[in-house]
Amino acid sequence: MFACETRILQQLAVLVVCHGVAVGQIPSHYFLVQRPMSWSKAREFCQRHYVDLAVLNTEEQYFTLLNATLASKGSFWLGLRRQSILGGWTWVNGEELRYEHWYRWNIQGRCASMESMLAKDEKLLARYCDERHMSVCQGSGSPQSLAADSVGTDQLNLSWSVSAFMQMTPHSYNVTTCASSCATLLYSYTNGSAFMNVSIGNLTSATEYSIRIAAFVVRRDSVTGGRTTLQSNPTDLQVKTADSCEQHKVIAVVLKLLKLVSLAPPLWILYRILKKDDGYDDDDVESVHDVSSVELSTEDATIDLIPEKTRGIS
Repeated sequence: MFACETRILQQLAVLVVCHGVAVGQIPSHYFLVQRPMSWSKAREFCQRHYVDLAVLNTEEQYFTLLNATLASKGSFWLGLRRQSILGGWTWVNGEELRYEHWYRWNIQGRCASMESMLAKDEKLLARYCDERHMSVCQGSGSPQSLAADSVGTDQLNLSWSVSAFMQMTPHSYNVTTCASSCATLLYSYTNGSAFMNVSIGNLTSATEYSIRIAAFVVRRDSVTGGRTTLQSNPTDLQVKTADSCEQHKVIAVVLKLLKLVSLAPPLWILYRILKKDDGYDDDDVESVHDVSSVELSTEDATIDLIPEKTRGIS
């Protein structure tokens, strides 16, 4: 096997392994705050020190947090409330509650808590918002499903999915690329899309790079007036850039294909000229076949119309 083919297989193996590691990472991180507060005070605390009160968009996230709070045996405020007594329940990021795990329906309660001491899985409880309970804060969500979509000799394209919670939160990403030295670039998330795509250039061919991406949110501290940076756990990926010999090989193959395509029209014209030199072309052959078929069909029709006795008298 040639050296170029060997390098290609090695790079494909690296991309497959790294993509498998990145898929399935926990989308966000929750923090239990033991200090009892009202729902509004709990949210102010979470926004100052983290991002916001916990948002559980899916049942999977609900049960993940439920298992994490079982040992605490307490009541925890979530980022779930309704604007009016008869209104629907929405999370602090604007999404509606899409599942039902209520312990008891309290028509007067307008803020929701998770009751870890209750039996079974129905642990959501509607409470009065001025009650004092512990709370669950949510930090910056790590990039999910990080992958290298395309890798060249001196550049690569990265993509990752953005959780629904982070889509509603203004944030940015630090992308650190390391080989013999490290360089960090800042990318702001502004389009509200479910995916983030970035391109990294000025790389060296046939070089393995370690890439680390972390999301961060900048908050203004309401007490001190300063700014606080809240960063998520990083997501890592190993990628090796392509060798220049591979690029030259691909270019050579493309040039050969283009050469063959360019020769097709003159070859076809030459073929048609040679056929005409034989005295007839394909159209003439088709005409001969058509005439023969007509003559045969006419003869058959004439024979069928002559009675057998008349033939004998003749």
